[in-house]
Amino acid sequence: MSEILTPREVRALERVGDVVVPACGPLPAFSATGCVRYVDDLLRYMPPGDVADIRLLLRILSVKPTAGIRFIMSLAGAGRRWPGPIGAALRMIEIGLKGLVVSLYYSGKTAPGYTGTVPTDAIGYRPRVIPRA
Repeated sequence: MSEILTPREVRALERVGDVVVPACGPLPAFSATGCVRYVDDLLRYMPPGDVADIRLLLRILSVKPTAGIRFIMSLAGAGRRWPGPIGAALRMIEIGLKGLVVSLYYSGKTAPGYTGTVPTDAIGYRPRVIPRA
């Protein structure tokens, strides 16, 4: 599925995605949309060092139970309250993983054959270009 991430890393990203974006009302869970199949579209534009860091983090998270992933993401969300290098690392985890998850989820891309609600449709997001007159 991904040319950049291993299957283990993709599964970890799906699990992180479901923690960040669980099913809620008309919005499907991250993993349900199949948007993770388009992760390479984003990773190709990231600096190689950032991709390596994301991959390492996903490998670490791949062995954690869902409760552990929730805890780490919660801790990362509180990174702004931590001073120094620890806070900086937590903020980078939050920005990197949440940014990847949210970008994929709201990209409007879903797996072929997906018949559920597309998140952009559920929130009424329809970007368009209006040419000048």
